[in-house]
Amino acid sequence: MKHLVVLLIFLAISRVTSQRRFNTCASGEVCTPQHQCEAVTNITSKGRWTPRERAYLQSKHCNVVNRLNYFCCTSNIKPTHLPEAPKCGVHFGDRIVNGENTFIDDFPWYALIQYSKGIDKIGHFCGGSLINDQYVLTAAHCKVIVRDNWKISKVRLGEWDLRTNPDCDDGFCNEPYVDVPVAEIKIHPEYYFEGVAQYHDIALLKLDRKVEFNEWIKPICLPIDSRVRSMDFTSHSLEVAGYGLTENGVTSPIKKKVELEGRTQAACQADYNKAGVLISEKHICAGSNEGKDSCNGDSGSPLMKFGNFPNSKFGHYVQVGLVSFGAKKCGTPESPGVYVRISEYMDWIIENTKE
Repeated sequence: MKHLVVLLIFLAISRVTSQRRFNTCASGEVCTPQHQCEAVTNITSKGRWTPRERAYLQSKHCNVVNRLNYFCCTSNIKPTHLPEAPKCGVHFGDRIVNGENTFIDDFPWYALIQYSKGIDKIGHFCGGSLINDQYVLTAAHCKVIVRDNWKISKVRLGEWDLRTNPDCDDGFCNEPYVDVPVAEIKIHPEYYFEGVAQYHDIALLKLDRKVEFNEWIKPICLPIDSRVRSMDFTSHSLEVAGYGLTENGVTSPIKKKVELEGRTQAACQADYNKAGVLISEKHICAGSNEGKDSCNGDSGSPLMKFGNFPNSKFGHYVQVGLVSFGAKKCGTPESPGVYVRISEYMDWIIENTKE
């Protein structure tokens, strides 16, 4: 702790003298949280630093997110198997959201997680997102905390209205949905839960075959670029989609969407102190003063940011989080929803989606 305090003071002085300008990472480097960069922790764990080590830390300092320092760190993994814009996250629909129904072609990466029990019972209790042609990203607790021995069996892609197949909206129809069996479930090795709180709540579902993309089935972009990984989404407009419980207490048959605002880690921690929940840099908190929220049944669904991100000339969606947990009463202004921060797990995602 002493070394960390010294480091923070040193960096604070450095930022003042450099007019708060952060360094740009070189090619092959990723703006990485301090604790995930071995080259940095090898220095900060020492009692004293040489002038050369101090200069190195200053030259590699690239961002601060929720009081956590980020440094340019060499990445040995090349994420060529995950799509980048314009091959993902593309959306041309109306983006005005007020907790209302989506349009039929909204969020073509949304995945319904299908469960089975016995021979003929099926249900959809979680959501997820298609991130390439064979992997879906979801919450770990969707596998671990399942009621009455239900088991994940398939992923449904290209769905909009649960009551019909194919779906039609104002004379415009999509293609029939596709149910793809799940071949393997990969849960983050550090996942655990305490009461309502979930930690490292992330999992990958490997499909038993590669899916073909079309207008209704497309992948979402992930924060591959180092500049996107290190973004702070406090006060940013974010979106979440799902079929979970609505304000009427029933599951929506049509995919819903809602706009939320990113909250600071400190404010979120204060909201959850009474529940004994630890909010860390691996979480994103988002909520609304108008009772908007993701809710039960939305677990694993993507928290998304639309914008003009680096390496793209046009706006597209990037998944910045996934639904993890929240207050017992959904839409409580004092207790925003808590989401897994995807950027903290990109190396794990990349490593576990290799061919």
